[in-house]
Amino acid sequence: MLSKFAPRTFRVQMALLFGALSMLVGLPTYLYINSQHRAQLIEHKRETLQGVAHSTATILAESLAERYREIILLTQSPQFKQSPLYPPEVRASIERVKQSYAHYSWIGVADVRGRVLSASSAHLEGADVAQRPWFQEGLKAPFIGDVHEAVLLAKLLPNPSPDQPLRFIDFSAPIRNQAGNVIGVLGAHAQWQWAGNLLATITPAHATRDGIDLFILNGNGEIIYPETVPDTLHVPDLQAWANNPRHAFLDWGQDERFLTTYAQVHTPELSKPLDWRVVVRQVEPAVLAEVKNLQHINILTMVLAGIAFLLLAWVAANRISRPVEALTHIARRIESGEKKVRFIDTFWAQELQRLSDALRSMSNTLIAQKDALARSNQDLEAKVSARTAELQQLNIKLEQLARTDALTNLPNRMRTNERLSEEFALFKRSHLPYSILMLDVDFFKRVNDTYGHAAGDTVLKHVAIILQSTVRQTDFVGRTGGEEFLAILPLTDVSAAMQVAEKIRNTIASTPIAPVGNVTISIGVQEVQADDTDADTAVTRADEWLYQAKAAGRNKVMSEISI
Repeated sequence: MLSKFAPRTFRVQMALLFGALSMLVGLPTYLYINSQHRAQLIEHKRETLQGVAHSTATILAESLAERYREIILLTQSPQFKQSPLYPPEVRASIERVKQSYAHYSWIGVADVRGRVLSASSAHLEGADVAQRPWFQEGLKAPFIGDVHEAVLLAKLLPNPSPDQPLRFIDFSAPIRNQAGNVIGVLGAHAQWQWAGNLLATITPAHATRDGIDLFILNGNGEIIYPETVPDTLHVPDLQAWANNPRHAFLDWGQDERFLTTYAQVHTPELSKPLDWRVVVRQVEPAVLAEVKNLQHINILTMVLAGIAFLLLAWVAANRISRPVEALTHIARRIESGEKKVRFIDTFWAQELQRLSDALRSMSNTLIAQKDALARSNQDLEAKVSARTAELQQLNIKLEQLARTDALTNLPNRMRTNERLSEEFALFKRSHLPYSILMLDVDFFKRVNDTYGHAAGDTVLKHVAIILQSTVRQTDFVGRTGGEEFLAILPLTDVSAAMQVAEKIRNTIASTPIAPVGNVTISIGVQEVQADDTDADTAVTRADEWLYQAKAAGRNKVMSEISI
C-alpha cells in the first residue's frame, strides 16, 4: 500500500512537481499582484485627494479674487473719486456691498491720515486705523491680509461661536480721485467663517467615515483652518515631501500616518502674497482597507486552486504519461515549424485519440492562421495609418475650438494673448506701430437684469458682428471676457485708431437690437510705445483709458489725445 505513495512513482512525483510549481508561480504572482494593487490604489487615492485639494484651492482662490475685485471696483465708483469721502452715497454703496456677501463684517472708508470717515453700521467711525496693516498696505496698492483677530471690531459684532475668538481676513484698496491721487483707503473685514462654509461645499460626503481631513495653511506653515486642532498634531515638511513624493504616508505627530497631498492657493498678484496651501490627508488604514480585502480573496483563491490542481495531477498522471510523451514529441516538431508531421493513428484511450486529432487540426489551423495573421497585419497597418490621419485632423479642430469664444465666434482670451505677444514681438523687431482698443459694453449688467441673460448674449453677438464688420481684415478683434472686447490695429497710430474707435462707437450706438433697443459702448485707445516692456503694458494703459471713458459718462472714446 505504501509503495503506491513512494516518492519515485510518477503519480507522486507529478503531484509534488505540480504542487511545487503552483507554489513557485502562485506565491510570486500573489506578491506581485498585491504590490501592484497596493501601489495603484495608493496612487488612485492620492490623485483623488489631489483633486479635492486642487478643487478646494481653486474655489478658495476664486472667492478671494471675487472679494478682491469687488473692493477694487467699488473704489472706482464715481462717488468715491470725489472729496470728501463721507456723502450719503458712499455710506449707501458700502451698505449695499456688505449686504451682497453674508460674511462681510465691516466695510469702511478712511482718509489718508487713517481716520475712518464712513463705515457699515457706523462701526468704528472716527477711529484711528493708521497703524493697521490693511490701511498701511491699502495706501500703496490693493491688498489681501492674512487671517487675524480684530479686538475692537469683535466687541461690536455678535460671535456665533463664543468659545472661539472672531477672526477676519482683510481686503483693502486705495481710493484715487480723478487726477489719480490717493485720497483714502477702502477696507473690508470678512469673517474667516466663510472658509468653513466654502470647504463644506466640496468636502467629500463620507470624509469623516473615510478618515479624510482638510486643512488650510498660511505662508508660515501654520494651520488657519479648522479653527481648532489637537495639540499633538504637527504639520510635516510638505516641501521635503514634494521633493521625494515616493514616501506617500507622512507622520503628523499622531498615532497613525496619513496619505497627504496639497495644492497652492493662487491669489491675485499682490505685493505681499498670502502663500496659502490647502492640505488634504487620509489616514493610512482607510487607504489600505481595500488592499487587505484583496489579500484575503487572493489567499483563499490560491489555496483552493492549489488543492484542485494537486488532485487533478494525481488522477491524470498515470493515464497520460506515455501517450503524452508521444504527443509531446509531435508537438515539439510542430513548434519547430514543421508543416508536414505524421501523427499516430490510434491510442488506447478515446480522450488521447481526440487530443491527437485536435493536435492535428491545431497544426493545420496554426499554419492557416499564420498566413492569415500576415495578411491581417498588413490590413491593420493600413487602418492605423488612416486613424492616425483622422486623429491629426481632429487635433487641429480641437486646437481651433480651444482658441474660439463659443458665444461670439471671436477669438477668446487665450488667442488674444497669443496675438498680443506676436504683435509686440513684431513691433520690437520692425518698430512698426500698432494700437490697442479696449471696449466694454455700457450697463451690460442692467441688460441682463432687465431682459435676461439670453438678451445679454444677443447683445454680445450683435456687438461682435459690428466689430468684425467695422475693422479691417488685417485687424484683430477678440472677446476677453464678459462684456469686454479687445481690438489690435496693426500699422495704426493713436490718431487713426481714434477714428476707427469712433466709427465703432457710432455704429453700435446707432444700430438698435430687439428687445433692448440701442446699446452703447465705451472705448479706451492706446498706441504701443518704444519703452513698453511687454505686450500687456499698452493693454493696461488702454484699459485705464477705458475706465476714463466710463467715468466720463460712457458711450465715449478716450485716449491720450482726447484730453
